[in-house]
Amino acid sequence: MQTLIQVIDTVWSGASRGAPGSSARNAVPERVPVPDCALDDALLLHLATFHESQQFAMRRAAPVVRFAQQYQERFPLAIELDDAGAHVDFFGYAAQRRPRKAVSSVLLEANNWVRIVANFRVAQEETWVYHKLVFNIFHGPPYRANELMASKAPLARIDLQTHLW
Repeated sequence: MQTLIQVIDTVWSGASRGAPGSSARNAVPERVPVPDCALDDALLLHLATFHESQQFAMRRAAPVVRFAQQYQERFPLAIELDDAGAHVDFFGYAAQRRPRKAVSSVLLEANNWVRIVANFRVAQEETWVYHKLVFNIFHGPPYRANELMASKAPLARIDLQTHLW
């Protein structure tokens, strides 16, 4: 059994905080089609980025890749697989705590998925850059991800967005 993590990253600056930029930003979908994948790794990643500089159009069709160490450090997720399914822990983007404590935990059985929505902002030079991330996490055969995420409601929709000023 494999686990597919689809991350939809929407990136904007203060220019898109009000209309008409916010309308385009808010129209970014929370799920996009996952391309075919022949990888047999236990954890897979499909990253889709929508950026203000491209008028919130998807940059390119990103392939499904292995969820390697570089991504594990970038996204505050921990996923452990066992006979029961995929144990998903989300740690959030708030200030790091020692030891890290999950703000949300879900057990995904075969052919189920969960959606986690979070946001954060970072200072860049003389402005703020904002990110909204949607994590669609599917546990099952990757070739069924599109079908099941389109036809079956997520096991849970966990909204951990905060007010970013």
